[in-house]
Amino acid sequence: MAVSPETRQLCEAAFSYEETAEAVSLLDLYAGPELERVHQAAVRLSEGRIGRLRKWLDEAERDPATVLWFGESPSDVSPSTHALGVEFINSFLDKHQTAPVESGDE
Repeated sequence: MAVSPETRQLCEAAFSYEETAEAVSLLDLYAGPELERVHQAAVRLSEGRIGRLRKWLDEAERDPATVLWFGESPSDVSPSTHALGVEFINSFLDKHQTAPVESGDE
């Protein structure tokens, strides 16, 4: 299913002009449950970083409920606790980005 106009607008707001098409292409690859909600949650969680978007979509393939919990406003914790959790997970993702393979390192 194609990315909705609303999600495309979120991508345009979150990502640079050059990266918006890549972000939409990544979202198109997700075919799991809660498609629209997962797309929008992943875009919000990515904070405009393609690597983060990719990681959040990978997690959505395994467990969409996790992405929805972090990407929306859960009622089981305070907003400040939720924000701290999102910040912690995003910093963890940033530290564990896959490093590109350089020639000769194989």
